[in-house]
Amino acid sequence: MKKQNVNSSVKIDVYKVIDDAVDKGIRYGYRRSYKHVEQPSEDLMIEEIKRAVMNELCEILKFDEE
Repeated sequence: MKKQNVNSSVKIDVYKVIDDAVDKGIRYGYRRSYKHVEQPSEDLMIEEIKRAVMNELCEILKFDEE
């Protein structure tokens, strides 16, 4: 294995990380809204999607508690 320079840096594409989490949350929330209801209401779909997106964001972001 090649030795890496200790002073090298790594940059994270924050936009991509957040975009991936939001996309994953939207898809999960959408599927979840159909779990127990064949024709979910708009409000149910929005709530499930919002909950799933926030859960995904909480996995990658840490919020300060005051």
